[in-house]
Amino acid sequence: MKKFLSFAFTFFLFTSSFAQNFNSANLDSLFNILEANKKYMGTVAITQNGKTIYAKAIGKADIETGKDANTDSKYRIGSISKTFTATLIFKAIEEKKLTLNQSINTYFPNVKNANKITIGNLLNHRSGIFNLTNDPNYLKNNTKPKSRTELVNIINATPSIFEPNSKAEYSNSNYVILSII
Repeated sequence: MKKFLSFAFTFFLFTSSFAQNFNSANLDSLFNILEANKKYMGTVAITQNGKTIYAKAIGKADIETGKDANTDSKYRIGSISKTFTATLIFKAIEEKKLTLNQSINTYFPNVKNANKITIGNLLNHRSGIFNLTNDPNYLKNNTKPKSRTELVNIINATPSIFEPNSKAEYSNSNYVILSII
């Protein structure tokens, strides 16, 4: 059922986005079913020619407090941002602005092992750079937005955990660096 709903949602979304006449009632019906079956929570917006033609919020913006979502709700998107970051990096590679084998030394000469760490190492979690979210103080220190310089300084304050490209270990720090590049 879960796969069917995912397929139906995706199919409907793509077919409706290419339809000449947009039918918001059909989309409302789909989202009402998803919400009733607790299969989706979030906010959806569809734009056409730069204008929002459909917006709907489903579920809770904050489960702990029970606050309902609305079309202005903001969500922590977590690791899905890595997909966007990687896509933009590969776009830059396609445009010959970067290469997978290029060291990060050009951008971050002060990062430990910068001359040995490549764009590819960052993408594949093979840089040896400590994962900043593993720092015991991360949650305490992550209460306010940080500048790029502050983030790089936080990342650089911890020693490398292994030699670049010698093994793989998940590191949010890699994607912080990639997002700055």
